[in-house]
Amino acid sequence: MNNRNCSRLVQPQTLPRGHQAGFTLIEVLVSVLILSIGLVGVAGLQAVSLKNNQSAFMRSQASALAYDLADRMRSNVLSAETNLYDPGTAGPVAGCVAPTGCTPQELAQNDLDEWETALGAYLPMGEGFVCIDSTPDDGTDSGDPQCDGLGTQLSVKVWWDDDRDGLINMTATNTERLAIMIEL
Repeated sequence: MNNRNCSRLVQPQTLPRGHQAGFTLIEVLVSVLILSIGLVGVAGLQAVSLKNNQSAFMRSQASALAYDLADRMRSNVLSAETNLYDPGTAGPVAGCVAPTGCTPQELAQNDLDEWETALGAYLPMGEGFVCIDSTPDDGTDSGDPQCDGLGTQLSVKVWWDDDRDGLINMTATNTERLAIMIEL
């Protein structure tokens, strides 16, 4: 064997002076910029998701409250059929904690009072109206429910401030109305 070949050490290869291995500072900054733009986008999606979740919760509350009044009216059919569930007559009745403690008219007054109190408690600026109406998907608020008095079905209408700006806006992008039709 040749001693010269065995004793030769392998020399590490060096790169020429102008070439480096790894990331440069500019590449790292560009990566951080791209990552931060992505995180801002994710935060925006989270905000929109929370807003839509709150809006869905309000619609669920409005639906539950509308069906609550419908059930109350079904248990007091005589008053509902004679239009005693007029929101203008709402008021608390002292002895009306059970249907047997008051007249059908007093029960209707008390039901409306409790319903209006619940609307105000569970919905921001919650308002409601009940009437005979063949076109329930109209009206801007309880001051202008646009009930036509036609037909045989009762309409329960609920309005609330969905965007919490202090106003009930009836625009295409911000409709905060729920209306149900009920048969007794």
